Amino acid sequence: MLITTDGLITRSYPSGEHDRIVHLVTPEHGRLSVMVKGGQSKTNRHAAITQLFTYGNYELYHKSGEMYWLRGGSVLHSFYTLTYDLSRMALGTYVCDVTSELTGEGENAEQLLRLTLNTLHMIDGGDKPQALVKGVFELRAMSMEGYMPNVGGCSVCGAAYPKTSYFDIMYGSVICADCQTGLNSQRSFGNTVAVNELGERRIICPMTDATLAAVRYAVTAPDKKIFSFALSDPEEELYFSRVAETYLLHHLERGFDTLDFYHSVEN
Repeated sequence: MLITTDGLITRSYPSGEHDRIVHLVTPEHGRLSVMVKGGQSKTNRHAAITQLFTYGNYELYHKSGEMYWLRGGSVLHSFYTLTYDLSRMALGTYVCDVTSELTGEGENAEQLLRLTLNTLHMIDGGDKPQALVKGVFELRAMSMEGYMPNVGGCSVCGAAYPKTSYFDIMYGSVICADCQTGLNSQRSFGNTVAVNELGERRIICPMTDATLAAVRYAVTAPDKKIFSFALSDPEEELYFSRVAETYLLHHLERGFDTLDFYHSVEN
């Protein structure tokens, strides 16, 4: 069976001595593992369309129960310029890695693919800080996958705009200062700081008004405007990114080597 589809190359790794396998995230077929015959050769005729960060149109051959094989294709857009800057490349690789992780074969991935492409555009040529772009992507991607946090108000008393608030990572909810005091937690970021009535560990992140507003905007804004905001303090941008990252890693219950590499570059 032959299929033709648009897609983004999100992963690429060797297979045997000569071939290569790429992950292709497509709108209608989800993530496909595609064999590229002779793909480890730089002179391979498919080299241009199988580079990481390439969005293209692909012709694939597939037999039931077997892997997809690349027949041909063309480049629609390449984010190859990300590789000119180590920090941008590291962040772009992490974004693609998360997208691969969240997409299964046969799933409709149109919305997540659009988010990923927009994020790569912002990393490649946008004027927004990388920490802000990263945090928006993480929160938005998790929301699309059914992990949208409830940040409308305090999850305990219902206060819409508490003066001081905390973000409960496990439950994806906001808790005002008064209600949080009753939970007898230590209020330090990034550690297991509380135990609920069932004995479950909880991670509590203190939130400023600006950080909470950024989280709310990232998960509720229209798709075309998700990056249309700013945080005035660089430390606030980094904190927003850390909150989003903690939320994603906790709910996916795994880490990413590409994220560790990004942090090593930033540090």
